[in-house]
Amino acid sequence: MWKNLYQKTIYEIYKSKEFLGYKIFEFEKMFVILWSNQQMFYYNMAHANKFGKNELVAIQKNIPDTYMLVASSNIVDDDSLPLKKGTPSYLMVLNAQNKIEENTPFKILRVTNQTTVSDFCDVITDVYNKKEDRELLIDYFTKELCLENCFRYVGYIDNEPAGAVEFSEGTEAACVSWGAVKEEFRRCGLYRAMFVHAINNEIDRGINTIVLNSSEMGREIYLKMGFVPLANRYNYILEK
Repeated sequence: MWKNLYQKTIYEIYKSKEFLGYKIFEFEKMFVILWSNQQMFYYNMAHANKFGKNELVAIQKNIPDTYMLVASSNIVDDDSLPLKKGTPSYLMVLNAQNKIEENTPFKILRVTNQTTVSDFCDVITDVYNKKEDRELLIDYFTKELCLENCFRYVGYIDNEPAGAVEFSEGTEAACVSWGAVKEEFRRCGLYRAMFVHAINNEIDRGINTIVLNSSEMGREIYLKMGFVPLANRYNYILEK
């Protein structure tokens, strides 16, 4: 199927993680990624250039046990679909030829062991209000410590885990998979510091292209950092 750079990178990332239990279903104009534990159903995702009746029927027919997933489309294909609409977002891309100067007072650690995995999950489950999934995510991400194309970082303030960011690599780009700062630590520069640190690591590794999916709130921040629009993303929520 045709894929833009963001979709191609996401596809390659999860292909590299299939041995950990993630499932990928491929169709002519769409691919679907399911987490191995359906308690994590809200992370299941279908990616398509257009999402219409044909794609909906394909999922219902070929993935009947899926409890829920978000269907992501670059183009609004059919507003009459009997689906709940999620919040639109924006696919963006950065081509960073030179490293960005780092001058940060924050401690930023790469996730390399059980302690930093736990700190990473502490941040993201707090920010996304998913504290009930903390232990399950720790199990997932501990198993992923063996991956050579995944870089997670935790930012600390007064030795407390305050922010987290994840960059995973495909063949042509790195994708920002997670990015979060606890509410009480926002607006102090921590997120940008972690982000710059992660970008510079990718440049050191020979990857100069970064893709991400941004909310409306984050869009202006990324534009100021040099990201440019790649595509709009329209989300539909499929529930049983």
